[in-house]
Amino acid sequence: MKDISVYHQCGHNDVWNFDIYNEDNIGDGFILCPKMRMNKGEIITLDENIKKNSFFDPQFYQPRSDLKKLSEYDFFPNLLCDDEYNTIDFYEISNISAEKCISFQLEQKYKHLIIPTVVYDETPQTYLESLNQLYIEPFIKAIRGKDIEEREVLLTVVIKDSQLLDDNYTNELLNLITSYSEITGIYLVPYCKNSTKRIKDMRFIVNILKFINILKYNEMYIHVAYSDIEGLLYSLAGINSISIGTYENLRRFDLANFEERKQKGFSSPNKRIYSSRLFQWIDFNYLGILKDFEKFDNLFEQNKYVTMEVPDYKDWHFRFPELYKHYMMGIYNQYKCLPDSYEERFNYIKGELLNAIELNKEISDFGILFNSDNDGSHLECWVTAINQFDRYLKES
Repeated sequence: MKDISVYHQCGHNDVWNFDIYNEDNIGDGFILCPKMRMNKGEIITLDENIKKNSFFDPQFYQPRSDLKKLSEYDFFPNLLCDDEYNTIDFYEISNISAEKCISFQLEQKYKHLIIPTVVYDETPQTYLESLNQLYIEPFIKAIRGKDIEEREVLLTVVIKDSQLLDDNYTNELLNLITSYSEITGIYLVPYCKNSTKRIKDMRFIVNILKFINILKYNEMYIHVAYSDIEGLLYSLAGINSISIGTYENLRRFDLANFEERKQKGFSSPNKRIYSSRLFQWIDFNYLGILKDFEKFDNLFEQNKYVTMEVPDYKDWHFRFPELYKHYMMGIYNQYKCLPDSYEERFNYIKGELLNAIELNKEISDFGILFNSDNDGSHLECWVTAINQFDRYLKES
């Protein structure tokens, strides 16, 4: 296993990502995209050193979207279809979209090339056939004959929990991916519609680890996008790189984020701080009573952005960059501390998870009972899942 590269998943407040990258050397590059704070003109004029260490996600997930950010790019499907996207019309011009998109990525000299994908709430029976006709084939055609140098060609794969349970689907998908010699890697987007902050579906975790493992067996480059703390588990399958994001919509994929929002008003999330020891984001409402817990100072990484000496009167609004920079620095350090060998990495992660379980027990014994968005109920699920994956590897 190699050292995992960590990329900033850019979004609405990506200025915080650039700040921590430039000031603290946190991150190995960026996942740039249409739906980020910068407009197209600003993205194009980024420093060459940033662009050569970054990818560009074209974000075709919802190709009929009328979001203005997406329509800035002349290769976006709905724009090419005059704001009336449908698969029949797009099929006729898909080669134009692919040519423009690949040319843009090459002209901007991004580190790797990304082939976009489309996602449906309800995946149609003919999804893979349509995906191949409308996106994969046109993009492969656009890439052929071009000097892409040493770049990886990453196919975007949004994999749902339900799809991972379908052996026929995953086998067909794997066969499709590996049938093109031009595709050298995957831009993998986990899509698990869990009702809690942490993924507790053990089958999803085991199956996605197996899925990545098969791709790595085929010598594919694997980048995992839209990932939260669960990315530490995915590292056991030998991923090459991972995304870290600020807001939750950059740490968990949701198709609704690529549609025009009709409702007015916005519900502010609770202020939360990341605990690398508990593998959890903790609601600020618990901090007052947690401060009396004997091991309180060990629960949160003490770095330049958040220390437990911050005055109580400071108005910690959820938008304040300190909380998110604290998280990005903490999770980045966790990735960079991972051992290189599988056995050592497995034992290290398992040991840290078991320590977190014990810490949660001590907190509970102290009389503090977290709710389901803050507790450690996911930890036993995670240990069970990686144990099952470890058994799978040893029996393979």
